[in-house]
Amino acid sequence: MAARQKPTVTVIVPTFNREKFLPEAIDSLLRQTVAPDQILIVDDGSTDGTSKVASSFPAPVEYYRKENGGKSTALNFALKHCTGDFVWIFDDDDVAHPTALERFLAAFEREPEADFAFGEYARFQQSAQIEEQNYEIVAFGHVSQDNFFPSHLEYCHVHQPGLLVRRQCYEQVGGFNETLVRSQDYEMMLRLARRFKGIRVDGLMFFQRQHDMVRGSTKVVISYANRIKAWGSYDQAIMEEIYRSVDLHEYLDRSEQALPKTADLEMQALLQRSSIMARKGLWHHAAADIRRYALLAERAGKTSLSDKERAIVRRTFEAYDTGLSSAPADEFVSAVKAWKSGPLKADVVREYMHSFPHYLARDLKAGKVIPASKLLREYSTLSFSALVSRLCQAMTSKLPSARSAS
Repeated sequence: MAARQKPTVTVIVPTFNREKFLPEAIDSLLRQTVAPDQILIVDDGSTDGTSKVASSFPAPVEYYRKENGGKSTALNFALKHCTGDFVWIFDDDDVAHPTALERFLAAFEREPEADFAFGEYARFQQSAQIEEQNYEIVAFGHVSQDNFFPSHLEYCHVHQPGLLVRRQCYEQVGGFNETLVRSQDYEMMLRLARRFKGIRVDGLMFFQRQHDMVRGSTKVVISYANRIKAWGSYDQAIMEEIYRSVDLHEYLDRSEQALPKTADLEMQALLQRSSIMARKGLWHHAAADIRRYALLAERAGKTSLSDKERAIVRRTFEAYDTGLSSAPADEFVSAVKAWKSGPLKADVVREYMHSFPHYLARDLKAGKVIPASKLLREYSTLSFSALVSRLCQAMTSKLPSARSAS
């Protein structure tokens, strides 16, 4: 019997004005314990010394330069030049773990039916931190092969440098969305997760560099200070389309989707979708789903959350800046307040507010009075006890408003 042929891997590195960081990124790929077969650097019209740096690397590096059009256009250009069975998209400012590719491929050996493999990463600022192991590990323990799609609707846990994908998967879902200047990797991740099977790989796959250089393209320049806001706006556009095109049962884990449809699963899916839309600031969708959930729960005589629902509700406001006190959130707050009083309503509100004390204590301990004031105002909107509400209002009245910080 003939020996099975070793799978080949193409690494794609889109780059734009990263002469400072690109050498370390490429060196980390060339030093892999299992070497990639092809490394494509696509220079998206850089105006600094990136061209000179990128063209200096030896084989298997191939350098291409194109007119600036944004990261998605660079990725789509590179996908047309791939020869590998697998594709590893790597950022021009990150550093690969030396054994990442070896462990990626070993995972596919163990589970040949998998379509993509994913793993965790760590954040760093100075290169010495990697050698000294002085970095921040970003763990996502609750993310599994079973819940990969709904968990990534909540938040983009896995990034492209922590993802190895069969090339045929990219061919089947189509190219990157070139209208997205940011979050294009997130949108692609969701397309892959919805359709294909993933496998989790233990350990760190790469180190994500934290820096204050600009993002985007020559036409849409995104400063470091505005990066979170930009991500949020593009994420909202993505989620609007998701809300229109994804069936409700797809918000369940894959194993749950295979079960007979029941009212309990429908309620769980509604709660999951409402939580996702709230996290993205799409409050009108979150409100519509929470109203529908309340109606089904009342019909079923439901008095408490299941363990799964409790975890979903608790994660709704785990993000630091919820925007709950903004005018667009009024519809959601009104929808929750409109519930008939009872043990289920109390249960839901308690879990919504679960993360509040942690963030409040953290900000106060750090002397961040303005953020603490904002948090108090936000969470007081979901406080249904008149006493607690008055207490929150009294406390916030003695704190400076967020407007006074400018």
